[in-house]
Amino acid sequence: MDKKPYLIRAIYDWCIDNVNTPYVMGRVDNKTLIPAALSNSKELVFNLSPESIQNLYIDDKGISFKGRFSGNSFNIFLPLTSIVGVYAKESGDGIFFSENEKMPSGDSGLNQSKTKSEKPKPHLTIVK
Repeated sequence: MDKKPYLIRAIYDWCIDNVNTPYVMGRVDNKTLIPAALSNSKELVFNLSPESIQNLYIDDKGISFKGRFSGNSFNIFLPLTSIVGVYAKESGDGIFFSENEKMPSGDSGLNQSKTKSEKPKPHLTIVK
């Protein structure tokens, strides 16, 4: 099961709880549903605050909501695969996803860039 929708919801809820403005950044692809006027962009950033949009829905397929652009109401859909990040406008804190976000199942994928011989160096020093 993909963790991405859970992480998106968690950052969104954290932003709302801390009175921050949740933003989502997504790449435009052939499954993205956006107004035609925005289709020339490669990446878009949307304000997901409850004051700015309606009917926010986050699931395993993506993020959908209704927003207003140039005075007209549009249904927006960002597929899960197109979402680059979710963050707070005010601080920039949030989560950004890499292109290769899929990790192998099990623990074998953790710390795969480190070999067994590499150990973290201690960062504490003795003070007398």
